[in-house]
Order: sequence, then C-alpha cells, then structure tokens
Amino acid sequence: MSKLHAIKIQTKHFSEVLAHQKTHEVRINDRDYQAGDCLNLREIDPSGRYTGQEVNAEVSHVLHGGQFGIAEGWCVLSLKNGTNESASTLISLLRDRLQETCDCIDAGHEIFRKAGHNTVDAERTANDAREFIELANDFLNKIGKE
Repeated sequence: MSKLHAIKIQTKHFSEVLAHQKTHEVRINDRDYQAGDCLNLREIDPSGRYTGQEVNAEVSHVLHGGQFGIAEGWCVLSLKNGTNESASTLISLLRDRLQETCDCIDAGHEIFRKAGHNTVDAERTANDAREFIELANDFLNKIGKE
C-alpha cells in the first residue's frame, strides 16, 4: 500500500522539481520509502519557513543505500512529477478567462463613471484578479508550459 509523505524542500530544488529538471531526491530512509509512494514536497525559504507552495511527485524507484557510494540508511528516490498536462491546460484556460473578465470590467469603468457610479470596488476586484493571473503565469513558466 502506497503512503503519502509530506517533506520539506528548499526553494531552489522545489523550482527544479516543478520544471521537471530535478527527477530524484536524496533522503535519509527513515520512512521506508517505496515505489508508488507519493511525496508532498513543501517548499521552505532559506530561513526554513514554509512558503505555502507544494507539489506532489510519485516515487517511481528507490535506490537503497549501502551500495554505489550511497551510505547505509540513505536512499535516492526517483520522482515522477505529479503536475500533469491536463492540470497545466486547466490553469492556462482559467488564467485566460480571468484576463478576459478583467478586460471586460475595465472596459465598463468609463460607462459607469459617466452614469455617476463609483468604480472603486470593480477596479479593486480586477486588480486582485490580476495578481492571480501573475501567479498562474509564474507557475506555468516554472513548469515550462509558457
């Protein structure tokens, strides 16, 4: 039966896993890692605090220590990244629809102002939504989908 392991990973390595450049993880084998287990990689900043970013990766192979220069009690976990194509496509589509919505909101500001209405809330909503658009862009860039 496969297990879910929540483990910390430094920002540099986290970004490399997201971009599919880092395909392994060297760990003390204190959790009896097995092929088929899932790693919930939780990004930490240089001070050791969680950033809130996570990615899941499946363990496709475990190379146990005591051989090939790997110390006893350690292991090398081969990773199969959990970010699949359909998730990337969905994020892209949602980002694009959100951009269109922001553009429509912005296009209506002048009409509302001429009618004597305040547009502060609509402007704030569009600006907040653009922060999500930037997050989506950053994520898609990290995983090489943009």
